Amino acid sequence: MKTLDEHQAEFKQVGFTLFPGMLDADWVGEMRAAFDAIADRVATVDGRRPAALVDVLEHQPQLVLRALANERLLDFAELVIGPHVQLESVTYRRSPPDAADAGPVLGFHRDMFAFFPDDGVYHRPLLFNALSYLQDLTDESGPLRIIPGSHMRAMQMTREQAKQPHPEEVIVYPKAGDVAVFHCSMLHSGSANRSADYRYLFFLTLNHSWLKHRANYQGPVSQAVIARARERNDRRLLRLLGVDDQFVQRANCGFLNPDEDNWRRWIAEDAAASTMA
Repeated sequence: MKTLDEHQAEFKQVGFTLFPGMLDADWVGEMRAAFDAIADRVATVDGRRPAALVDVLEHQPQLVLRALANERLLDFAELVIGPHVQLESVTYRRSPPDAADAGPVLGFHRDMFAFFPDDGVYHRPLLFNALSYLQDLTDESGPLRIIPGSHMRAMQMTREQAKQPHPEEVIVYPKAGDVAVFHCSMLHSGSANRSADYRYLFFLTLNHSWLKHRANYQGPVSQAVIARARERNDRRLLRLLGVDDQFVQRANCGFLNPDEDNWRRWIAEDAAASTMA
């Protein structure tokens, strides 16, 4: 197993790192089984079940919190951007097999809050995804395609080129419960699903606590989780759900020391402030 420092180094160099087995088989099975029940609760204009679900915390809080509050994932996230980690959104998607005439590459792209890179310059991401497929990916079900280092390269593509295999791509085959974390500016793509089954994808989108988020934290379940986090002074969970009482002080700290030195000090402060047993 890689250390968190090794994952961080890989993330900075490649723009991507994979955490094998971060979500256990029980969680994967329960999350897959929950899709239809969640979808039936979400209103749509045409009455059909949606293919993509958001604000899943309101519908399956115990399952979502088991993924969201994963200590190893959050420890890594704070190595990437410091103790400023906010849940921008949760997405749970189930996609059917692609049409027979669909090309193999769904489309290379950079993610929301990305920027066109400066050659050779690493910028900490404004947003990053922690993504888990809820089945093993194969050539048939459609693997993940990444272009390593493209978050630090001024690589351009036309719309047509983005739909084609790239000579520098690496094809990745995550297993069910693995978590792939990638920089918003790294070029990546899914592959066509040639199997006869749905493909399930659950991902947490994380950004900085001072940025906007799409998630709705106003529902009764989210508010109950926030209230419980306040009781325990769990600053990390509060920040994930849009409440950052340390923001003004830390965003205006003067920046006289390296960022990562400040992060380590603030992370220790947050841990000491918590009343969790």
